[in-house]
Amino acid sequence: MTTRAPRMVVPAYFHPAVAPQDWATLATLAAQVRLVILNIASGPGEQRDPAFTEVLAMLHRGGVAVAGYVDTDYGRRPVRAVSADAARYRSWYPQVRAVFLDRVAATGDRVGHYAGVARSARAAGMETVVFHHGVHPDPAYAAHADLLGTFEGPWTSYRNLAVPWWARSGRSEQFLHLVHTVPAALLPTARRLAASRNAGAAYVTDLPGIGPDGQNPWRRLRCPVQAGGDP
Repeated sequence: MTTRAPRMVVPAYFHPAVAPQDWATLATLAAQVRLVILNIASGPGEQRDPAFTEVLAMLHRGGVAVAGYVDTDYGRRPVRAVSADAARYRSWYPQVRAVFLDRVAATGDRVGHYAGVARSARAAGMETVVFHHGVHPDPAYAAHADLLGTFEGPWTSYRNLAVPWWARSGRSEQFLHLVHTVPAALLPTARRLAASRNAGAAYVTDLPGIGPDGQNPWRRLRCPVQAGGDP
């Protein structure tokens, strides 16, 4: 089990025109950041966006790795559609060398499908594959991804999260937790809790989850490094 602070996987779901300073900050955090998740339009969008070209070049100069967001709709999207999104990222944004596959199924009957998804993403040029389940999946998925997202949700749920034995005994580098709505004073505590649960990658924020205003907790960069907590 890891006792080190988790490295950050940052869902950077904000446009450079809206939050240029957040992108500039990310470029300085290579030691703390494992991946920045690029999500333009629940995927790569319909065409290359020059604003992202500039910030991705800045991240690359800073040594920060980037993953492109691709929705898999719990196995309902065909492999070819997922692969096409991955290929667009590689074509339009050469700095994107990882893929963050979201809404990944968790049941054992879909493992074979996602093994094919992972193979196609790597064939498209992705060096790192992330399966984001949001819950602990069947352990067989671990054979096909470099990183498993096994929690996404609010602090109130995270405090009582039950971690299965296989996730506690596996390599910490293979597990990611995303936690929102954390009281600002408890951001460092949340990161320590992630470490104690064998998550070698995590992102915690005090921004609230989706509410009546339609906003999401990944709309700005808010993390313990900025809040003055331990990195």
